[in-house]
Parts: sequence; C-alpha cells; structure tokens
Amino acid sequence: MTVMAGSLDPRRLASGPELRWITVWTRAVVVPAWRRAVAAWVGCAIVAAVLFGPTAMHPSDLTGLALHDPGAGIVLAATWLLVFVPTARMIVRPPVAYLYSLPGDPRAARLVAALALVGLQLPWLVLWIIGEGPLGAMVVLATAAVVAGLASVRPPQLRATFPAWRHAGAALRAIHLRALRRRAGDALVRGAGLAVLAGGAAGLLVRNNQLVGESAGVLAVSIIAIVLVPAQIGAAMVTLGVHRETAWLAAATGISRATRIAALVYALAAVHLAAAAIAVAVAMVVSGVNPWLPVVAFGTTLGTALGGARTMLASEHSPTVAARVVIGAIVVAAIAVGCLAVLGAAGAIAMIAIGASALLMRKS
Repeated sequence: MTVMAGSLDPRRLASGPELRWITVWTRAVVVPAWRRAVAAWVGCAIVAAVLFGPTAMHPSDLTGLALHDPGAGIVLAATWLLVFVPTARMIVRPPVAYLYSLPGDPRAARLVAALALVGLQLPWLVLWIIGEGPLGAMVVLATAAVVAGLASVRPPQLRATFPAWRHAGAALRAIHLRALRRRAGDALVRGAGLAVLAGGAAGLLVRNNQLVGESAGVLAVSIIAIVLVPAQIGAAMVTLGVHRETAWLAAATGISRATRIAALVYALAAVHLAAAAIAVAVAMVVSGVNPWLPVVAFGTTLGTALGGARTMLASEHSPTVAARVVIGAIVVAAIAVGCLAVLGAAGAIAMIAIGASALLMRKS
C-alpha cells in the first residue's frame, strides 16, 4: 500500500508526464532534423577544409567580406538559407500535431525548437563566432529569425493534372521526376545550397592556385564531385523508393527491367547534372570562364550518376539500403577523383566507361 501511495504522489504525476512529453517531442522533431542537418554539416566541413586550411583564409576574412560587401553578404546568406531552411522546416512545422493533444507544456517545446534552430546551424555558428565574436553571435540570432520566418511559409499546393503518356519509358521517367518534385523538395533545395558551396570552394581553390586550362578544370571538378555527395543523397533515396514502389506496376503492365533501370538513371542524372551545373556556374563566376570546367564536370557527373545507379540497384532489397547508398556514393566519388587525378580531363571519359560497364554487367 505504501508503494502504491508513493507511486500516486501528485508531485510525481505533475512532473513526470510533462518531462516525458517534451522528451518524446524532442525525439520526434529535433532528432530527425539533426539527422537531416548532418548532411549539410558534412558538405560544409569539406568546404571549410578547402577554404580555411593552414595557408588559406581565416574565418574573419570571409565574415569581414560579408559585412562590408553587400553583394558578398547576400550571396553568403542566401547560400546558407538554401542549405538550412529545409532542416528548419521540420522544426518550425513538425508533422507531430498529435503530441499537442497530450498533457504537456507547448512553451517548453517552443524553447527547445528555438535552441535547435540555433544549435543545428553549427557550421554557420562556428564561422561567425570565430570570425566576429559577439557581433557574429548577433548575426546568427538574426539568421535564425529569418530562417524561422521562411520555414513557416507553406509552399503553394500544385494543381493535380491527368498525365498523358504514350510510352512506358516516358511514363516511368515522368513518375520519377514528379516524385522528386513532390517528395524531395527540401532535399533539392538543400542540394542547391551545397552546390553553390561546392562551386565557390572549387573556384576559390583554382583562383588561389592561379590555375588555368585543363588543370584548373580537373582540380575544380574533383572538389565539386566530393562536396556534391551530401547534396545528392536525399534525392537518390527518393528515386530509389519510387523505383521499388513501381515494381508492381511494371510487372503488371509488362514493362521491362531495362526500361525501369533507364528511368532510374534518368532521374539520378537529372539531379546530378543540375547540381553540377549550379556548381560550375558559381566556380566560373569566382575563378573566371574556363571551357574545360563544364566539359569535365558534366562528363564526370554522368559517370557518377551511372555508378550511383549501380550501387542503388545492388542494394535495393537490403534492409540497410540507406547506409549502402551513402557508402556507394562516397566510393563512386572517390573513383571519379582518382580517375581525374591519374588521367586528367580524360578521367571524365573513363568515369563514364566505368559507370556504364558496372551498370551493364549487373545481372537482371
């Protein structure tokens, strides 16, 4: 009886449910947002290693340029907003409305959300604190307010239309692209931000080393290939999900496996080439026009798309498919960099050959 009385202590009943509620809320909202932010952190870490090396610039150089040059400041802020707003949307508009119907204190959730909006901006936070100190902290807080405002805006709903597809291949390609638009919007926005970072890092490295011609294009594409890996993972997982979900449709309508694989490659290549185009444009703005850069970049990117499709198809039925896709993307990027380092611009052709051979040799 004493134990039962102790377990029914009103003070415990008052504090226990609220504590459990905020714990559940944190796990349902902040933890998924943290997992999404990690991809941006990885991309920013690679860029930081290039920009802020022992013989490169100091964070204060970049922050000082952003504060005193309005154009540079707008570009830097816009890039970070592209990278972080998709993550912030999970915190500002979380898909856990059911939790608010349970006993708990929403004010605690708002406090945790505010702290998460600042803490998950780790690369931005570190850059401005190291570069500007207290003034940098104010910039981070102001950025967090802007991010919260943008994340709270709901995008317009697309009007549903009845598609008219004449061929099975065109239908599957359109299904993949629609899925990217509807399911991977945040991943594509974040990928665009990382592509801008990739192009900026590549352009600065080329300019600081005073490289021109083929050598400049090869070095820039090597940096771009590495930094774009986190930008491609989210969209790749959506593409693989659609590929698996449409298997029954293909089987019921007699669509061949080759057509399904072609649609998968098409969707992957569209994302990879779009990200590479953004990175190449930014790199040439920073370092100057170089005709070698787009040629090498698009060839290498097509090869990485083929190689990525091969790794995805090899692990599509694995229970650890997400980890395998990430590892495969890293390995493919490493192979691309190796080809460029050994063969120069011809490494782009070699990468296409490697990716196509691996895809064609896969047993159906």
